[in-house]
Amino acid sequence: MKRFISLSLISLLAACSSVPDKLAVNDGQLLTNFANEVANPGNNQGDLARWGGVIAKVENKAEHTIIEVVNFKLTSSARPKKSDETLGRFRIRYQGLLDPVIYQEGKSITAVGKIGSAEQGVIGEHEYNFPVLDASAVHLWREIKQVDRQIIFDPLWYSPAGYWRYPYHARTRGVGVVYRKSGNANTSANTTGSK
Repeated sequence: MKRFISLSLISLLAACSSVPDKLAVNDGQLLTNFANEVANPGNNQGDLARWGGVIAKVENKAEHTIIEVVNFKLTSSARPKKSDETLGRFRIRYQGLLDPVIYQEGKSITAVGKIGSAEQGVIGEHEYNFPVLDASAVHLWREIKQVDRQIIFDPLWYSPAGYWRYPYHARTRGVGVVYRKSGNANTSANTTGSK
């Protein structure tokens, strides 16, 4: 039994921090991070990198797709961790077609590939020098939807067991469940719907 629990715990921990197969690199392989490329533009051309962030723009060319990404730091599973701070933007150049309906603005993305030569471009009317990642693999992350769950208990429900059977307590019965999206400024704590 101890062996089963140990193996279950190990596999659970391994699953929590694993990188998707298509983004994985060989053990011991050094990856150039985005901050290093921004600090030393052009010095890392041809190096392997894994960058990620949020899609800002998708443009399909004849032979490849260009995805403009707002860079964010990656978690241990290579998922972009959204925050209020970014080091800038970069472009993913992927050979082939990536449908802009699937790869749309605001979705999280991670790519692995070799650093290419930088490209000049604009953000609005501001000129910008975009680092380019010639991607061999791209992973689009599913949106994590957080939901608060609150069970409403009936205070008048009676149980014949009562509280006299220590350490057991009276059973309560949930009469309803209220789901609310987390982080929504319009969400009210009032569960009855009246304001």
